[in-house]
This record gives sequence, C-alpha cells and structure tokens, in this order.
Amino acid sequence: MEPTPRPRSTIRTPDQRLRVFVSSTLRELAPEREVVAQAIQALRLTPVMFELGARPHPPRAVYRAYLAQSDIFVGLYWQEYGWMGPGMDISGLEDEFVLARSLPRLVYVKEPAPDREPRLTELIARMRAEGQLSYRPFRDAAELHQLVRDDLAMLLSERFAAATPAPTAGVRGPEPLPAARTSLIGRERAIDEVSALVGEPDTRLVTLTGPGGVGKTRLAIAVGERVRDRFPAGVVFVPLAGVTVPEQVLAVIARQVGADLAGTDVPLDAICGRLGDERWLLIVDNLEQVVGAADDLGELLTRCPGVTLLTTSRTVLELRAEREYPVSPLPLPADPATMSLAELAATPAVALFVDRARAARYDFALTERNAETVAEICRRLEGLPLAIELAAARTRTLDPVMLLRRLGTSLDALGSGAVDLPQRQRTLRATVRWSVDLLDEAERSLLEIAAAFVDGWSIPAVADVAGLDEDRTLDLTDALLRHSLIQLEHTELGTRCRMLETIRAFVAERLAERPDEPAIRRRHADHFEAMALLADRSLRGAGQREWVERLQLEAGNLAAAVRWYLAHDQRPLPHLFRVLWPFWSQRDHLGEARSWIDQLMPTADTLDVHARAELLWTAAVTARETGDDESALAARRRLEPLLSGFDDPYLHAAGLLAMAWTSTMVADVDGALREALAAIEEFRRQDEPLGTASAALTAGSLETTTGRHDDALAHLRAAHDLAVELDNPWLAATSQILLGTLALARGRLPDARALFAEGLDLSLAAYSTQLVTLCLAMFAQLSFVEGDAERSALLAGAADGLRRRAGLRVWPSLRRPEAELATRLREALGAATFNRVFAKGTALNRPDAVAAANGVP
Repeated sequence: MEPTPRPRSTIRTPDQRLRVFVSSTLRELAPEREVVAQAIQALRLTPVMFELGARPHPPRAVYRAYLAQSDIFVGLYWQEYGWMGPGMDISGLEDEFVLARSLPRLVYVKEPAPDREPRLTELIARMRAEGQLSYRPFRDAAELHQLVRDDLAMLLSERFAAATPAPTAGVRGPEPLPAARTSLIGRERAIDEVSALVGEPDTRLVTLTGPGGVGKTRLAIAVGERVRDRFPAGVVFVPLAGVTVPEQVLAVIARQVGADLAGTDVPLDAICGRLGDERWLLIVDNLEQVVGAADDLGELLTRCPGVTLLTTSRTVLELRAEREYPVSPLPLPADPATMSLAELAATPAVALFVDRARAARYDFALTERNAETVAEICRRLEGLPLAIELAAARTRTLDPVMLLRRLGTSLDALGSGAVDLPQRQRTLRATVRWSVDLLDEAERSLLEIAAAFVDGWSIPAVADVAGLDEDRTLDLTDALLRHSLIQLEHTELGTRCRMLETIRAFVAERLAERPDEPAIRRRHADHFEAMALLADRSLRGAGQREWVERLQLEAGNLAAAVRWYLAHDQRPLPHLFRVLWPFWSQRDHLGEARSWIDQLMPTADTLDVHARAELLWTAAVTARETGDDESALAARRRLEPLLSGFDDPYLHAAGLLAMAWTSTMVADVDGALREALAAIEEFRRQDEPLGTASAALTAGSLETTTGRHDDALAHLRAAHDLAVELDNPWLAATSQILLGTLALARGRLPDARALFAEGLDLSLAAYSTQLVTLCLAMFAQLSFVEGDAERSALLAGAADGLRRRAGLRVWPSLRRPEAELATRLREALGAATFNRVFAKGTALNRPDAVAAANGVP
C-alpha cells in the first residue's frame, strides 16, 4: 500500500481569534480537556485542539501546524507519556511542549498519579525545573477549570499589556481600595497595632501572616482606610491571587498604581517613574505563591523612598526590611458555662457568627438556649473567621445543634461561601489546599506525617515518627511555620507545634492516601508507648508532677496510640494501661480509659499471668473510681488468685491496695484495713513513695471511719509529708481533705474548715474533679454540723451533679456517711425543700459550686 501523500494545502485552525493550543492528551484526560475548552471560550478565546479538525493530515503535521498558529500553550498531563509515531524518539506530548517554547506555557499536572509512566515523570521534572512557565498541580476537573480561567485572564492582562495601545485619554489613576461588603468584627486591636507599625518612620515593609481564612486581606484593607491620611499620594490595593509567576508581580503593581507600561520592557522603571518620592502605601495581597518576587519588591523600596508596603502572605518574604505581624484567629469564650449571654455575645468569634448568621437568616438570635452551642461551634472551628462565616451561612437550613453535630463528620460540612469570595476561599477545603499546594515535596511530606499527631507535637517526636534527624526536621518545620500551616506554642516543658484542626483534617486525608500511612501510624503509636514506659518509675516517685504535666500535653497522642493498638496489636496494652493509670486517675481521663479497658477485657484469658494480672488490676481500680461496683468486684475475684503467680513486687503491692479498695464495697472494713496496711509495708520496702502514700491515705480514711483517730492522724500526716516531698498536688489535696474529715470527726470545726479550704485549692490546682467533689461533700458535712442545713444540701447536690457529669462516683468507704447526711437533711428541711435545694446544687457548674463552698453567694 502506498503511504498517504503529504498534503500540499496549508493546514488552518478553525478561526482566526487569539488561539490557545491544548496539548493532545486525548485518551486519559478527556473530561479535563472539555472543561479547559470551556474555560478558554469563556474568555472569548479560541481553543486549538487536535480533535477539532484536519483529520486527513498525519497527526504530527496537525499539531505542529496548529502550534505554529497559536498564541498560548496549555499542557495537560497525568500518567501516560503519550503516542510516539514512526521515526520519533519522543512522544507527541513532549514534542508539543518543546515546540511551544517560544509561547507562554501554562502546565497543569493531575495528582495523585500512582501509575505515572517513567518518561512522563522525567518530563514533568524538567518542566518544574524551568523558570519560564507556569506549573500547577490539580486534583479534579472543577479545580482545573478555575485554574485555567484565572491563569489565562492574568496572563492576558500582563503578557499582552505592553502590546496594547494606550488609551487616548492618558494613563488611568491608581485603583481604589476594595469596598467592604461585610463588617469587620473583633479586629479593633489588630487594626490599631498594624496602623501603628505602618506609621513608624523606619518601617517600610509590614507582612501580615497567618493561615488561609484568618482574615489577613480584610485587616490590611481596614488598616489602609485607617492610615489613608498619612499617605497623601495614595493607598493602593494590589491583588495577586491569580498571579502564579513572580515576574508578573511588578506588572500587576504597575497596572494598579496607573503606571504606563507601553514602550518599556522594565515594569519597575515605569512604577518608579509613577510613584517618585511621594508617600504611597501599597497593599500587596496574597504574595505566598509568588514570594520569588521579594527581590523586586526590595528594589522597589530602595528606589522609591516614600513607598511603604503592607503585604499579606501565608509565608514571610525574608527581606531585611520586613516586619512580620502574625494574624491570629479570633478570641474564643474562656468558659461559656460560666459566662452571661451578654459576655458571650461580646466575644469576637461569637459576635462574628451571630452577625453572619443574621445575614443568612434575618431572625437568627443568640439566646440562653443556643448560646453554649454557638460558642462550641466557634471553639470547634478554633476562631478561624472564614470557617465561622461558612458555618454561620449554614444556619439558613440548620439550627446550631444540628450544625455542631455535622462539624464532626467532614471538612466539607460547612459547604461553600458567597459567590463574591475568591474561588480559593469558597470552601474550607479550597482554602487549605491552596496553602498546602505551595509546599515542596519534603515539606508536604512532613506536614502529612504531623497530621498523625493529635493536639500538637514536639520536634523530637515528629522527627522520630518521620525518620528524620532533628536538624532536617527543624528546617522543614521552619518552612511550615513560614507558610502559616503550623503554629508554635511555648510551654514550661518546651516548644510544641500544632495545626489548626481545619488544616489537620485536610492534611489527614492526604496522609490516608499515602501507601506508607500504616507504617507512619505504627511509628506514632510506638513513640508514645515508649514515652509512657519511660515515665513509669517517675510517675510513682519524685518526678511524678513533671511527668503528669508532660503526659497531659500528650493526652491526645497517647489516646491515639491506645486506639491504634486496640485495632492492630493489643499485646502492649495491659502493661501500658497499668503504667498510665496514675496519670489517668489524677487528670480525669478514667472515663475514656474505662472504654478501652472494656474493649480489652474479653482477651484476658488469652494473656499470660502477668499481663492478665495487670489488665485485671487496671479494670478493678478503674471500675471502683467510676462507680461500677459489680465490675470492680468481678475483676477483683479474678485478680486475687493471680497475686502469687508472678514475680513483680510492685504489682503485688498494688494488687493488695486494689483488694483494700474493693473490700469496702462489701462492707469488709477490717479486711480492707488489713490489706491497706500490708500494702504500705510492701510499698515502703520497694521505696515506692506514691504507692506508700496512696495506701496510707486509704488506711487513714478507714481508721477515721472506725474511730481509730490517732492511727488515722499518723497515717494521714505521713501521706501529707510524702506529698510535700514529691511536690504532688493530688496527694497533698487528698491528705488535707482527709485530715479535715478527721478534724470534723473530732469536733474541731475551725481546723476542718481550714483544711477543707486548702484541700479545695489544691484539688483545683490538680485538675481533679474527683477531689473537688470530695471536698464539696466534706463542706456539706461541715455545714450541717454548723447548723446550715440548706447550704449543706446545696453543696451535697453540687458534688453529686459534678460527679455524674464526669462519670464518677464517691469512693466506697465514704458512701455511707454521704447517704446518712442525705437522710438527716431530709428530716431537717423536709423532703420538698431538700429536693429543691439539692436539685439546685446539681445544676451548679464548678466555679459556682466552689464559690458556694467558700461562702460566696
């Protein structure tokens, strides 16, 4: 067969308007090519695409002829390297890209691409290395449509500006500041501070940094309005959201200030000629994706001594003249449960929600019924203005309770915002994606690994989980800080990093897509297991206070580690539970721990003797603290025969103490005392101060109940001395409360009141709901003895209400005295009055209950 003869006629594109050539990725990106064509046509341009015509001609001749007649090149790439014709050593896709080198080139690469062909991977790497093209990743057709439309619009306005004849009326003046469409709430202090910074004589460049959606642009415009009088030449707003190439930044500035680019190839010359030495404020918005223009901005400041720049960016520019102002999320209510409706309404985050909710639904109001829910929505969204505005817009169809419930399900639960928002801020997902896509591969990888952490992380921890050395981790962390994707918190125990949950939720989705995600989760769990095991001896001794604080900082990560082990490898858990129990009991984590223990209990009989004993011990003492006597006694019955079957002196002594704590449930006070005294001796021999003090407190309480006051005093004072020696507020609070109980039993009421007051302060310092409620119950006993039955009933109700809300119950040895008090109060007040006052007490929050105990109305 004869080869097809080469046509002699010229191959023409379908029309003669400005033409945009779209690379010939026909098979795998058909939907994407369709939306790109739509984006091009929306700008009244002509898409030049292989499938539109010229069928009689060989493919290579078609795309080469089309390219020769095109003005802009758009390249789309995903996984396939493309067709290679006879005699070609590169594919048509690569050939098109090379031939288009004289055109403006906009390149879009679809991610993820797990099956990308090696030659395409090499080609994309060369593209990224080139400085003369725009390179953008995308994930779906909708995102691609918006990227192409925005990039083409910006390219046309800048690349072809010099070729456009100047209007006969002369060069236009500078652009005015954008008009605010909504009120700016909660930024009064920030406006004052930034205005003062901009007004300082030696300040030429101020950069507002912060995560996407925090309100940098709105703040910058408000500052521009405030300081307008200080800049007589003008305050000019320069939007850069659609600019992707640093070289385009000066051209946009020139357009906004009214400089004439006609006849010059150097936009900076035109800008300097326009601005001169006069006092100008340029608000340059959204610099993060073009920070490569920093040197041009520095040169602008050098050549125009009257110019001040106020820039917004998710990352700093790193110029010597730069002053950074981090823009924080809006302040949140400190404690909604204790604040009045007026105080809540005045909190900036809540005020913003209410204002935007009223815009969506005219009759929305903050009420006593919904105020705490609205405050919790704002807290869940961490005061991020964009997130709050998106949530408030949902009140058009959802009440606050339903909205709060949906917030826990998905990053997309907030829906989309107003159509006049920039596309990158229409949804929370788009805002976060914009920031994350600006990172390089190593930075993005560390950010994704950090999403495995809960409530923050330390540099050594994330370095360990990521498998990096700390110096490299510090460098990458610094980059993430510059991009405003993480924040630093300085604590007494060192510096920690954290992510806003809105960012973490998106990055966690990226982490879930990684093939090494299971290994990362395993390393995270192993790191925090190792941390807990390192704390074991210190939690029982002199380093206990510091380690409790350290573990409290990592409570979220420890919980995540436990959940991972429950799902994947339960072997470490019995020992880990035993180690963490002192921390759990002192920091109100027993409710959550109880659910983990219950999940593991069905495996108890499959464990070796030592692991089974550790699990049963933890189950018994946790059930006792949470008021489940039946489960506590069941675990005790299974634990008791095991106590002689292993060689672990500490666990044996702890087992004796568990026996003492559960013996009181069956009214065996004498047996409980014998077991507590035996535990004291074993703990002392092992030099276990926490165990010794806990057993002494148990013995002293039992001796107080049985009238052995001198023995009780000795044991309780010994426990208090150990508490002081260990600097342990939990032990100190317990010993003071029980010493107060002993003083009350002896009729020494002033001593009892002083000891209870000190014990209450210590309980609050120890963050222990169990001890606070124990103290309130003792104040109730004291008030009854002093003759104030109504106050006694109020405090008894307060103790009961706080316990129930925390999932706790009074210790077994103290239940009978509390029950007897309730009986006497009913007799003294009458059932109706007692029930009313007691119910009033159960409704008190912790601050009001503490105030009542201290005698404050």
